[in-house]
Amino acid sequence: MADDATRAGGRYGNPAIHQLLEEIYCDPDPAFSDALLTLERSGMPRIQVSAEDGRILKLLMRLAGAKKVVEFGTLSGYSALWLLAGMEPDGKLWTLEREPAHAEAAGGVFQRAGVADRITLLVGDGRDCLDSMAQEGPFDAVFLDADKEGYETYARWALAHLRPGGLLLMDNAYLFGLLAEDDEEHAAARASVLATHRLLAENFVATCISTPDGLAVGMKLPHEEDRK
Repeated sequence: MADDATRAGGRYGNPAIHQLLEEIYCDPDPAFSDALLTLERSGMPRIQVSAEDGRILKLLMRLAGAKKVVEFGTLSGYSALWLLAGMEPDGKLWTLEREPAHAEAAGGVFQRAGVADRITLLVGDGRDCLDSMAQEGPFDAVFLDADKEGYETYARWALAHLRPGGLLLMDNAYLFGLLAEDDEEHAAARASVLATHRLLAENFVATCISTPDGLAVGMKLPHEEDRK
């Protein structure tokens, strides 16, 4: 149960609790540390998922028995490693990165982790890769974590190419705290993220987990004929 203060967030974010749970649930795999060090040394923006979010991704992949997964936004490969950690041993990940320098750095992380043979790293605008990736479907999960203005496009593609029961995951679901703001500068991104929330609500069994910037999770409903 929770009282009003807890529901309002008054007791969330206690650093001592976070530190305690991090020590309990931490994953000692050095590949994760390598991905974070690579991000820092390469001068990439520090916008990777948190370790807590990574463990959620791993758990969801395990629960879904995921073998074929698509990720939009590679950065240094940190979230990709979490996804792979939960996937089946013969699973394959397609991950898309717009910046060639980021993709090159992530490729090194994957090589050192010994998982490069399980990953197809695509470089360029995610929209340009959709048609070619569609041939590899249907997929067990799609993770959105880059190009907020493109979220709706990627989500509609995911709806068409996920298997029934497949997962659509959207990071930064609060849009960095701007989702309920009338902010002209971020209007396009806000419209795209809101449209993705609505798509999830209408076509998936879905919710938004209250991580620091929100992680929306949906399981694709079966085809209409399969619901009868």
